[in-house]
Amino acid sequence: MTTVLKSKLFRALGTLNTIQLFDDVPSDTLERAERRVQELDDRLSVYKPESEISLLNAAAGVKPVAISEDTMELLRAGKRFSAMTGGAFSLTTRPLSALWSINARCGSVPSRVEIEQAARLVNDGDLMLDEQNHTAMLGKFGQAVDLGGIAKGYAADEVKRILKEGGVQNAIVNLGGTVAVLGDSRTVGIQHPDRATGISMGRLSLSDRAIVTSGDYERYFEVGGVRYHHILDPKSGYPASAGLRSVTLVGEHATALDALSTAIFAMGAEPGVRLARRFGIGAIFVTTELDVYCSDALRSAFSLLTAPQSARIYG
Repeated sequence: MTTVLKSKLFRALGTLNTIQLFDDVPSDTLERAERRVQELDDRLSVYKPESEISLLNAAAGVKPVAISEDTMELLRAGKRFSAMTGGAFSLTTRPLSALWSINARCGSVPSRVEIEQAARLVNDGDLMLDEQNHTAMLGKFGQAVDLGGIAKGYAADEVKRILKEGGVQNAIVNLGGTVAVLGDSRTVGIQHPDRATGISMGRLSLSDRAIVTSGDYERYFEVGGVRYHHILDPKSGYPASAGLRSVTLVGEHATALDALSTAIFAMGAEPGVRLARRFGIGAIFVTTELDVYCSDALRSAFSLLTAPQSARIYG
């Protein structure tokens, strides 16, 4: 196995991030990559009061807010993915996610009335972008954007760009499970939904590709023996229940994979297969019965480690 020559471990975007280099290049390349991720966190985090996204949310229904090119690019891309997925991916789910987060801390489930009220604020069509004046505005008071479903992918793509510009040919970027592999083939594990963190159900051998997984095991809480995970269906307002435990996508650009993995988790396997084919990306789905579906393009690179009930291949 190739030796890691330089590495960086840091927190940003609400998660722990690692960058590992297998080439001997100047250390300032790693420093520039970390600074870029921190810069994006400062602009995009919904948890930082002075971020561009927080200022946009605070001005909802009142006035447009000036935004950077980064924020404009992500909002533009998010609206595009929202339209392509029929709203299964949405930028404006913050009222719902905030409602569920409050109840999770209290060990309770939101009422149907609360969910319906929050869901009425979810409409990406109300997010207006003025590219000439570089501003954005939410049309209704109470609406709010959350870029958690796409920001890590964008950051991973930016890190990859910076590494390549710095002469790096072989590296692994892992931003909280959003992974980009540069150069030589590396093995990436796919988490088993019912096992401890780090226990893989399968593994993929990848080179010069990004891999993103959305799963119901990442964040959840239980009430009355019922488990409620963090990936919400923008249409119902409830945690997505389309028969999937995890969605893993493989392709060139992590930004697209991040958004599409979230959408497919809410859409389900059959429409997810069609969407993956449309975008020309590889896909591995784990269902609620722990069946595993693997796209034909990934068959030679994928292997099961712990046997589920079955492994079905679609091509």
